Amino acid sequence: MESLSQEILELIIPHLFETPPIKNPTPGDPKPVLNVAQYATISRKWQNAVERFTMADIKKYSTDLDMFRQVFSSPRRRNFLRKLDYEIDLPAYSKNRIFCIERRREIKANNEAFSRGVTDFFDVISSWRTQGIDLTLGASSPTDYGRRPPELDSGLSHERWSFEDNYLTLDEVSLSQSPSIEALSIANGTRYLHPSAIGKIIASLPSLERLTLELSAPKAKQVEMQNEHRLCLAKALESPSISNLRTLNIYTERGIPCNHNFKNRPDDPNYPDGDVLNVAIRKLAENTRLTNLNLTEDWLVSPALFNGEKTFPYLEKVQIQGALITYDGRWYYTGNPTDVEAYYEQSRDDTYDVDDSDSNSSFNSEFGDSLPECREVLLNGGDPQHMWRTQPDPQMFDPLMKIMATAVLRMPSLQNLYFSMGMSSMFYHGITFEYLNPGEHPEWFEYPRKTVELDTTRCYVTIMPEARWDVPGDIATLWKKIVGDKGVVAVEPFPM
Repeated sequence: MESLSQEILELIIPHLFETPPIKNPTPGDPKPVLNVAQYATISRKWQNAVERFTMADIKKYSTDLDMFRQVFSSPRRRNFLRKLDYEIDLPAYSKNRIFCIERRREIKANNEAFSRGVTDFFDVISSWRTQGIDLTLGASSPTDYGRRPPELDSGLSHERWSFEDNYLTLDEVSLSQSPSIEALSIANGTRYLHPSAIGKIIASLPSLERLTLELSAPKAKQVEMQNEHRLCLAKALESPSISNLRTLNIYTERGIPCNHNFKNRPDDPNYPDGDVLNVAIRKLAENTRLTNLNLTEDWLVSPALFNGEKTFPYLEKVQIQGALITYDGRWYYTGNPTDVEAYYEQSRDDTYDVDDSDSNSSFNSEFGDSLPECREVLLNGGDPQHMWRTQPDPQMFDPLMKIMATAVLRMPSLQNLYFSMGMSSMFYHGITFEYLNPGEHPEWFEYPRKTVELDTTRCYVTIMPEARWDVPGDIATLWKKIVGDKGVVAVEPFPM
């Protein structure tokens, strides 16, 4: 086997990862355990061939940092690494604490552990001269939901750290520059990272080309915190380190109020220019080689994302899933409040206050915290359920659609653009807009006429069954200008 060439070995190795078929299998039989690593002991040539696969995609926790440093002390192995999922270990907590929200001393300990874990990790990889690593970075405790033993999977689960919108920070931390990282993903399945911490991480990655952020927005009642998060994220996206960015994906998990009378902040007198986050993204698309832009899961879109006169020279693919509200709490939809009856989904007799004091008796006791869930739903616009905004407001929605159409005219490289409004929270009242170059397939839904017109430039507007929108003439004229004389503009109801 030593006579086999490296090329042939690399054709053989992938087959060793395939689970062999079991003759006459019976229910409950354990699956065969594959140990491909054992073939690395045959010879140095086999070791190189095997490690090219086993070292390509790695998941490690910060408690394994010393082992990680030792394993990848070899530049040869670093060259094999393409995907690294690295999770910072936060302090474990007792079984009793599973039923209690985090107190200030726990939050402080978590931030200290997170700061230390990120700093140590970047100190290790800063010396690497390898290129093209795709890093996923997160944080969790061994006793968090999903990592702890199944018999402990009960209690407050993620509410213990998210109830009061706790976010991990990197205060007073300086990170080493790490040019080996080409792509960064911040996962939302673990603890939440503060945008200021994300900004410090981004600023230390001068070779970044792809950025994916899965974020959890502060609750609606946290107005100042929401503003702070948007400002910090905007600053992060203004970092010189992302001048080479090609792909930006931002997924933001947020709660859209089910009470359509909800308004807990004044209108911004500088609207929409006061929308610092969408302004930062617009400037990024104008001034860099950004090719792919995806803003999903109820993005707080505003005209600030599209306005101006500069071109978006490199944008090819754009997806925006717009929320029904703006960054300053205005609504894109309107309607008649008396057409829909309001009702309360939660009981209204909840008056319990959570004590954040470290001296609270439940800190080390077996008694859990009782959360004021009903009050929280009310404060965050979840109750009463009164979803009466069912149609686009011409004063808000039409200007947004018009300025988006003018922006498409300034995207010379655009292949497809998908925009939706209200599809996640008001599906049957939602509206979608698609721009498609010849040969481009619709991203969302393809019905017969779209297939027939595949070879043309198209603008499709799909209006969901219970939505109503009269397209203004000036917007229709812009769409026609976009597609040209031979293109297609179609405004149609969703095919049922």
